[in-house]
Formats: sequence, structure tokens, C-alpha cells
Amino acid sequence: MKRRKSGVTVWEIVLFTVFLAIAGGASVFFFFLNSEDVQNAQKQYAWVQQINTVLDSVCLEIANSAQFEHPFSGSSRECFFRVALDSGTLLPDEAQEGFAFSDNNLVYVSRSADSTSDMRRLGRFENPLITNCRDGKFTRISSDQLEIRFNAFAPGFVRNSRDFYRLINLRNR
Repeated sequence: MKRRKSGVTVWEIVLFTVFLAIAGGASVFFFFLNSEDVQNAQKQYAWVQQINTVLDSVCLEIANSAQFEHPFSGSSRECFFRVALDSGTLLPDEAQEGFAFSDNNLVYVSRSADSTSDMRRLGRFENPLITNCRDGKFTRISSDQLEIRFNAFAPGFVRNSRDFYRLINLRNR
């Protein structure tokens, strides 16, 4: 007849040590996720992602224009075009739409023969589309290509900026 030993076995000690190591690693990991550096990195990533989303919408709007008007050649702080009158045709609308870098912002502008308005929406985005942008310009590279380039400063970050660039292929040109 065998008797069981009373007390703690080696396997129980090893299992306890493994669980203790997992719990300690998880607490260090969650402490790291809640740190200020990680939260700042998450905010900066969200800011870059938001600007890229706006830029994608701007590029799509310009690329699908029925008639591109400004800049004809060279570079400018403004870009104007005419959208299609109906979705099935390529006849240009009489009102010009466009984008302009003014007062360190990128704004969506609509102008007709009698008035200019910058209080418009571009899809789900409201004016100003992008804030704190410097050195913004639209450059006409060729008859069917346009470049948009600017430097944006992140909100709440001191001396933290990033360059943004898009090359737009004008489809209806």
C-alpha cells in the first residue's frame, strides 16, 4: 500500500510559477498600453489617418471632374474644376468647385458667376477640411496629372509636422 505524500509537489510549484509569470507579463503589457507615450502615438496615428482620408476624398473629387480649370500650368495655392452636370454625361456644370490653401487651412470652395462660397461640405467633411497646414500647393505636372503637397502640424504636439503628398491622375482629361 502506497501512501500519498502530503505537501506541495514540484509540478504544482512549476504551474504556480508559470501562472505568476503570465500575470506579471500581462500587467506590464497593460501598463505599457496606458502609458502617455503610447497614447500620444495613438493620437498621432489617428491624426495622420484622418488627413489621409480627407486627401483621398479630395483626390477622388479632382480626378473625377468633368473639366479641370486651374492651375493650367505651374503651381498655385488654389485648384478649380467643374463637376459633371449629370452622372451619366461629361457635360460640365456652370459652377466651379475647388480647393484652396488659405489661412493655414485647406478649404472646399464653390463659386459661380455671381458669388463665392467656402462654407460647403465635401461628403462627410466640413470646412476647413485640414487645419494647420503650411506650404500647400497644387502643381500641374502634365496635361493629365496634378500634384498636391503640403506640410501639416499635428494638433497638441510641439514642433511635430509631417509632409503629405498625392499625385492625381485626371481621368476626364
